Parts: sequence; structure tokens; C-alpha cells
Amino acid sequence: MTNRGRGLSARGNDVPVIAKLIWTAGFLIGATTHTLDIWNYGWLPYEFRPLPFNLYWTVLVFLDPLAALLIWVRQRWGIVLGCVIMGSNVLVNGYTAFIAGYEEFYFSLGLQAAFAGFVFFLAWRHWRSAKQLSDNS
Repeated sequence: MTNRGRGLSARGNDVPVIAKLIWTAGFLIGATTHTLDIWNYGWLPYEFRPLPFNLYWTVLVFLDPLAALLIWVRQRWGIVLGCVIMGSNVLVNGYTAFIAGYEEFYFSLGLQAAFAGFVFFLAWRHWRSAKQLSDNS
């Protein structure tokens, strides 16, 4: 089976367009959520948590759209940034939900964990196919 038959581009390790669209939608949903919080409650709107958490969630207003853009223009950078964002997001929100006791985070944390699984799978698939290409060269 050719690389195209597995949903890969002619270069072999490019992320399929449908995956890029899902990626973009997920990160733009995150950016929109944080933008609405800032719009409604002002800069650093997450006063219910310590300042480092508040800063982290606020900075996602910039990092989420950057990850959405980079997957299209600098794919490897986008994948790395996406993994960093989603790994840290699930950790911070998981801590807030389960350790700090904010049960209202449970539902969104489940959605974020599912999206993080998609991001990590896509990264693994990308790096695996890149390694296979280099091994076959």
C-alpha cells in the first residue's frame, strides 16, 4: 500500500487535511473559550485559582490559535506546541478538578482529555512515519 493509501501525502509524514481541520477546530474552540472569559471577566479572569493557573489559562488565548496556525505552516512546530499545550492543559485542569475539588471541570476535562488523545496519537503517527521514511532512505 502506498503512503497515499494510508491517508498520507506524497511526502509521507504530512498530517492529513481532515486531521488538520479537527486539530484547528479543537484549538480554536479552546481559544474562543478563553477569549470569552477575558471578554466577560477582564484580563486574568480566573481569580478562583492561584496566579500561575490564572496566567496559564489566560496565555492560552495566544497559544491555542498559534497551535492551530502552525499545524498548517510549520507542521512539526505545531505538533510540538499542540502536545505541550494539551499535556499541560489536562494536567492543570485535572489538578483543578480532582485535587482542588472543582467538580464543574469534570465535563470539560473529559472533552480535553479526548482531544489530547487525538493530539498525542497524531504526533505519534507523524513521528513514526517520519522515522520510517528516514529508515527507508
